[in-house]
Amino acid sequence: MHRAHGSRRSVRATASVVALVAVWALVALAPPAHAQRSSCAAAGSRTVLNGATVRIFLSRTGKPYGCLRATNHRTALDRFVDPFYAPFDARIALVRLAGPVIGYTFVDPGVPVVHIRSVNLATSRYLRRATVQPAVDQDPLAASVTSIVVSRSGGLAWIQRLDTVVQVRRLDRRGARVLDSRPRIFTRSLRLAGGLLTWRRAGVLRRSTLL
Repeated sequence: MHRAHGSRRSVRATASVVALVAVWALVALAPPAHAQRSSCAAAGSRTVLNGATVRIFLSRTGKPYGCLRATNHRTALDRFVDPFYAPFDARIALVRLAGPVIGYTFVDPGVPVVHIRSVNLATSRYLRRATVQPAVDQDPLAASVTSIVVSRSGGLAWIQRLDTVVQVRRLDRRGARVLDSRPRIFTRSLRLAGGLLTWRRAGVLRRSTLL
């Protein structure tokens, strides 16, 4: 009888030791709390977008970066723009995410130009590039982009206003195309679900695709 009680106590003690070892193993494998909090951190930076997987920020000198939290890999987002832009005044205006790929607009308020880009933050590779710029008008308000979407392969679509003309445009592996250029396009209506691209004109839903 005493032997049975002792056996049960021994089994319970062994189970407790095993559980304790498992807990310590998990603690040892987990990254320190300060390392998790500091993912994509940069001293003196200003956050533009603080997502679960991506952080977009301006450095202390005003240079824009995109950072993938899983690897802490950082990509400069001001390539292929005027190198003499004014830091902090120039900004990332619109950002959309598709996995590690981001689509965004870069705007310098002193000039009538909107740069549209897609970048893979895992590789720092620029995938698609477009520019909205009037041929003559130098009014900074002459060009704007009001909606943008991006696919996981870097395909871009956006709604732009150039002077008084509103258009829906697409740029993917099939090349560049104007999808709609008629009046009464709802300028913030662009959506992407899977590969289906939609927007509204005069209250009617219009459709295309984005690859």
